[in-house]
Amino acid sequence: MEFPTPKTEITGAPSEGSGDAMQRPRPYEHASRDPRALRILAKTIYREMRQGGLAEEDVMSVAGELLSLVAGDMKDRRENGEPSSIPPSPARKLR
Repeated sequence: MEFPTPKTEITGAPSEGSGDAMQRPRPYEHASRDPRALRILAKTIYREMRQGGLAEEDVMSVAGELLSLVAGDMKDRRENGEPSSIPPSPARKLR
């Protein structure tokens, strides 16, 4: 499985710990408002992980870790009185 190179090589953006997070480019900013784009992104990530040799259980573990990270960020923002970093997406039908 190939993993992307660090952000500094791709975008010239500073690493996680340096600089202001609001100054960094956000390549998925518009996708966050487009349910179709998010679905395509999810399918792409899933296919890459499976083709890279991860079993279904491994993919589920990765998904769980991602959810934990997001939940932790949201909790931290709520406790600090900070607004959400991305506006909520419009309501969509679940299949």
